[in-house]
Amino acid sequence: MRLNPRWLGLAATTLLALSGFLAGKPLPHDAAWVTGVVVWFAGLLLLARAWWSLRGVSAPRELLVTAAIWSAPLLVAPPMGALDVYAYACQGQLFDAGINLYEHGPSALPCTWLSEVPPLWRDTPTPYGPLWFALSGGVAWLAHGHLILAVGLFRLLAIIGLVLCVAAAHRLTDGNALLAASPLVLIHVVSGVHNDILLAGFLLTAFAFTTRGRSGAAGAAVGLAAAVKITALVAAPFAMLLVLFRPGGPCRRAPFGFTAALLATYAVLAAATGHGLGFLRALGSTAELKQWLSIPTGVGMAAGYVLRAAGRPAAFDTAVAVARALGFVVLAALLLILWWRAARTARRSPGEALDPVLTAAGLALLATAVLGPVFYAWYALAGIALLAGTHLTGRLRTGVHVAVVGLPFLTLPDSLGLATKTKLPGAVLDVALVVTLLVRLARRQTRRRQTPELTD
Repeated sequence: MRLNPRWLGLAATTLLALSGFLAGKPLPHDAAWVTGVVVWFAGLLLLARAWWSLRGVSAPRELLVTAAIWSAPLLVAPPMGALDVYAYACQGQLFDAGINLYEHGPSALPCTWLSEVPPLWRDTPTPYGPLWFALSGGVAWLAHGHLILAVGLFRLLAIIGLVLCVAAAHRLTDGNALLAASPLVLIHVVSGVHNDILLAGFLLTAFAFTTRGRSGAAGAAVGLAAAVKITALVAAPFAMLLVLFRPGGPCRRAPFGFTAALLATYAVLAAATGHGLGFLRALGSTAELKQWLSIPTGVGMAAGYVLRAAGRPAAFDTAVAVARALGFVVLAALLLILWWRAARTARRSPGEALDPVLTAAGLALLATAVLGPVFYAWYALAGIALLAGTHLTGRLRTGVHVAVVGLPFLTLPDSLGLATKTKLPGAVLDVALVVTLLVRLARRQTRRRQTPELTD
């Protein structure tokens, strides 16, 4: 007898919740922890199977009810996949105490819940934006020292971000809410409560405003997104295209209103919180992390391993730094190409530009994530959320669906990243990926040169 996917998914998230109680803490690695890890992967496999079988369902109500049912066990379990929510709570306490979060980490207070924060982040400044600091401060104040309440309030913020995503995506394409029930969202939004989903909600709302000709509101929404994480600005030039090119002809003044609203929103929040451009100093706080999920970092690591074998171990860090620099160059070129193609479409066919422009914006955010110095699974949330607002088809649809199923397998319930345990094979994989892409590009260029141009 074939089990209903809805109840199979509920069984899966129940197993995942159980794994959180067994293996949700980094230590000790005892028999309970090992059991929890086994249960974790069993739950992920079941959840992947249940979600994949829903890919043919298009009724939003049915999908959202399924997402709510699957979320229920995770809402009462400890955070899993990452422990960033404890750092969020401590950052809120620091904000309430008037400490500059761009200069100090949670240990500066010290935070009430410092023992729950992973050691890596205890002394690390925070590169988030002023709106997120204000929200974190509000959560810390309301929680009043109660960690469970703080986690619950952060989960509420994450769910608000998810609701914004679903509502805006529905307005943009009248599409389904399949990705709201995906393993990536369940693990890193409902359970892990990452603030990337709030950023995504504001960005999708901004794009929804552009379709109604509300350029000021769209700019303000992008400003709110940037005030959560500055990477939201990657999507701003794409939203600007929809503001400028409208059915009936370009609106030359609208981009000025969009830009003014964006800057004013961020400036007001920066002034109100006392945290403005200090994120520029804090952005390098994760630069010491070296893991192959960032493609440039992985390529640099591979070169570093070769240099070590050649008797030059000191060159490892230099190889990584050079590869990361090249990654930024590639990223800049790719963003420019995506924007230029989207601009041509918007100029040529304003009434049909929404889908290609939003797709380009989503791909731009994904490229920014994987070509940056460090990549974590939840960094893909914003780009995938924007793509969820489009009519996903073909290879892109398959790629997104594979990503939302596969990315949760990269971490254990206690937040241990498997990339840290697979550095050499992961680096080799990155090199193979880059070589494959270069070969395919070369072949494509060769075919174009060999194809004779059609003449009238």
